[in-house]
Amino acid sequence: MPQHQLSLPARLYLLAWNTDKQKLTSTDTIGHVVRAGALAELALRGLLADAHGRPAVGERASTGEPALDELAELIARSRPLAWKGWINQGVKPTLTAVREQLAEAGHLSLDTHRLGGVVPVTTVNLRLTEAGDTLRHQAVRTLRGEEPADALPDRDAALVTLAAAGGLRTVVSEADSWAYRQRLAALAGRGGPAFDVLRRILPELRETVEVAHAG
Repeated sequence: MPQHQLSLPARLYLLAWNTDKQKLTSTDTIGHVVRAGALAELALRGLLADAHGRPAVGERASTGEPALDELAELIARSRPLAWKGWINQGVKPTLTAVREQLAEAGHLSLDTHRLGGVVPVTTVNLRLTEAGDTLRHQAVRTLRGEEPADALPDRDAALVTLAAAGGLRTVVSEADSWAYRQRLAALAGRGGPAFDVLRRILPELRETVEVAHAG
């Protein structure tokens, strides 16, 4: 699957890789970042809305992506839970589904073995380094470019907004967070229902990342 066809959670996972060192960064928080990306992706597709501070599933159409469909199904059959709860709790299945999707598309390789012959451990390696670099360059252009925020594709604006809130320094450095604070505010402040959902997600994602790093 070409990188431009990837959903937000898949793109965020790829963006977390330092392609020079072939190393995944933000390992303590990547599951939460990917889950937030999945929530935002469902909103962009019109399948998820905000209902009094909680995500609610609207149209029950299949996306064809297990990470998204399984999350939508889980939200639909679970008791109402605030956005923060869905970002904090049970993120591993979404992360696993995203990794498997990227592996099937050839972006990653997954090697599972048993530690001590008992505990299963999966080693993840980035295969398509060029695709990861291209995705990062595009995200940086979205952040630093002069094109008005309202003129950018929704998914590009959401991607950079989530990457910044999720602390993905491979895309938005600490210096960028300050230098482009107005640009980031404009990207996050886009109009429409999907970005209303995104505005609900962002403070919860930032808090989750800050707590994880403080620990």
